[in-house]
Amino acid sequence: MRKKLPTIREVAEAAGVSISTVSNVLYGKRGFYAPETAQRVWTAVEQLGYRPNHIARSLARRHTFTIGVVAEQLLGNVSHNLYFGVVLDGILQGATDRDYQVKIVRVPASAYEKAFGHIEDGSVEGAILLALPASNPIIERMEQSNIPSVVAGSIPPSSKLPCVDVEDIGATYQAVRWLISLGHRRIGIITGNLNYWSARRREQGYLMALREAGIEPHPAWRYEGNFSLAAGEAGALQLLRAEPPPTAIVCGNDRMAMGVLHALQRQGVKVPEQISVLGFDDEETATLTSPPLTTLRQPMFEIGLKAAELLLQQIELGKRLQHTLLLPAELVVRETVAPPPPDQ
Repeated sequence: MRKKLPTIREVAEAAGVSISTVSNVLYGKRGFYAPETAQRVWTAVEQLGYRPNHIARSLARRHTFTIGVVAEQLLGNVSHNLYFGVVLDGILQGATDRDYQVKIVRVPASAYEKAFGHIEDGSVEGAILLALPASNPIIERMEQSNIPSVVAGSIPPSSKLPCVDVEDIGATYQAVRWLISLGHRRIGIITGNLNYWSARRREQGYLMALREAGIEPHPAWRYEGNFSLAAGEAGALQLLRAEPPPTAIVCGNDRMAMGVLHALQRQGVKVPEQISVLGFDDEETATLTSPPLTTLRQPMFEIGLKAAELLLQQIELGKRLQHTLLLPAELVVRETVAPPPPDQ
């Protein structure tokens, strides 16, 4: 005859507390019980073997085998934001390889405290902060917390947390140096949203390359976008009005580069004969543009995978690591870049 499994009522009776107190302890709802009460509950859980198999082991060891992924407005964007989707795939791979589950924490605007509560409530053992904007205070809160955490993408320059990202500055610097070697001197940029550190670093690499070559960046050759197709279109139209216009446009991501290609085509500007276009990311659709997009391929899946591995290492060691891992980007040359027109 199969042995009857213990119930939460039996745990409560063994610990001398109410059922609701047992529930609060098991789910990490702090502030509802004293430390000695929690100890009695965990002792009863272990002695009775409450909850079988994986769940029983996780509760007995006070593990949830769950990590959190924190991203601002992630659920509203993941269906059409390739970066979030591919990085998240890497995180899922790294977590499931070690039998961990993933909890996605969406951070709505002006609801940071509520979002942080989903990390601190005991439901996750650590958190990956995925490409949060500079204005998001959760990174600072996590620096002050003892909860294991890793920043993946758009890392703050002074972050005290372990970080995994692409080497934005060096990649953009090398790409712009390549454009200069082809003969381009009038090189414009459409940045991403500068509330994201990645956008700031890519512009920094662009400026470093120009100034090293003795080229003073023209204010009319710069447009701040927001990583969208529409921003690329608007930026291209603004840069075309410059006197003189640029012979090459560097874009903060592929989506904006595709917007640039659309706008130039409608204006009758030939790519790359009249203007060269460079993207960043290497989305799958970069090969489908007309002409196919030259871009910088960043290792999005690897960023997620390495972030998950670094977080789980901290969880298992029981201590925070001071580690920054910057992965290289690869220049993928297709058909949107050529030397500038001979008369330029």
